[in-house]
Amino acid sequence: MYIDIYINAISQTDFGLFADDTKLLGEASASSQIQSDLGTLTEKLEEWQLSPNVAKCSVVHLGRQNPKYSHKMKGIDLTKSTCEKDLGVILNLDLKPERHIGLVVRKASNTLWLLTHSLRYFDIHSKISAYTSYVRPQLVRHCHLVAISHSR
Repeated sequence: MYIDIYINAISQTDFGLFADDTKLLGEASASSQIQSDLGTLTEKLEEWQLSPNVAKCSVVHLGRQNPKYSHKMKGIDLTKSTCEKDLGVILNLDLKPERHIGLVVRKASNTLWLLTHSLRYFDIHSKISAYTSYVRPQLVRHCHLVAISHSR
């Protein structure tokens, strides 16, 4: 609905949109451009009576040589984060998938435990059906996302 706000406000920085999630992407050397686009975007959103939640906004600095500049929205410093969950995938600064895979395995294990205890007296075919319906899709869907995000 408000895509034009982003297209008109962000002129110097690359950006990505998904539902109510927006990412500004830029090189550390373009820190002033990123800050300028953040300010313009905030102003445009407030013109439309949409207020970004600064508490949920953060900056992720990638690269060893990154000077890690600070950025502000509404005069408030944005939190610097070392790990973010983006579209269901956990991204670390080192871009390694271990933390994400650990979370996926824990969730699938919890689901399997619940099914095991809930279906204790069911026949083997019902248990297999429940496993293929509830546990396996968690593993396949999330591990596929890790492969996609890791290959970029």
